[in-house]
Amino acid sequence: MSQNIPAIPDEFPERRRTGVRRHSLPALFLIMTQERPPAHAGSYYPNDPDSLAASIRSLLSEPEGESQTDLDPETFRAFIVPHGEFLSSGPVAAKAYRLLGKRKKKPERVMIVAPLHDWPEYGLILPTFPSFRIPTGSLPVDRKAIQKLAFFSETVFSDEAHLLEHSIETQLPFLFEIWGPVPIIPLGYADLPSEALAHMMDPFLADPETVVLVSADFSRYFNLLQADRIDRESIARIHSGQSVDPLHVCGATAVNALGSFTRKGTLFPRLLMAANSALATGVEQKTTGYASFGFSG
Repeated sequence: MSQNIPAIPDEFPERRRTGVRRHSLPALFLIMTQERPPAHAGSYYPNDPDSLAASIRSLLSEPEGESQTDLDPETFRAFIVPHGEFLSSGPVAAKAYRLLGKRKKKPERVMIVAPLHDWPEYGLILPTFPSFRIPTGSLPVDRKAIQKLAFFSETVFSDEAHLLEHSIETQLPFLFEIWGPVPIIPLGYADLPSEALAHMMDPFLADPETVVLVSADFSRYFNLLQADRIDRESIARIHSGQSVDPLHVCGATAVNALGSFTRKGTLFPRLLMAANSALATGVEQKTTGYASFGFSG
């Protein structure tokens, strides 16, 4: 594998709050010794390796819509993918991963930009784990990319923040199925401005050997009629490069970071699929909306 990592800009918005600690680089490499175990196998997705592989293959084998047969997978730089339970969000996520799986060659790395749901600290939160394990295998962390990101002024290292988080883990079974142990950059964030996140994502979006995944769910805890209206509005805003409401999209910061590239005319969004948890569960109260997008450029 090539060791060429996108160059990180020298200057970043200086917004890091006082009191936030981060490891020095020597300490980082000393403590990168134990892989992250799966935290949500058996709840968000099957725990048994054979059942998980069969589930992913079934989702990926669903027929494509007519509007997607003409899509060139080589032109897509980034995707929005859901991070819900596979029962509800799996078919929506599979639309993106099916397209990714059609690339002529796998990328050298996949950056997963995801919100940390229960982490109170501010910043760009990176783990020190050398790999992330799921029932079907392990995906290595791209340590050279992590080393580059360590110089971002907002960076904080915390394994605790990643240990129980599902927004990154739910992407890994799909990635492992289509590409095996592809190196990943597990990039969590909390209370971070979208402008700062866009500044960091920029060199990776420009790198043809990096695929960027933005992990996001849409409307949450609304009834089906409300959710449908809210999600339609969010989808329209993404298409036009406008910011989405954080109350209506879980992962809005990274979605809005992508939107800044749409406004610049460097990324062009394409809706792949949208759905609601009610379709799978039959429960029309307190639903969750899902959507997957591809961004070409």
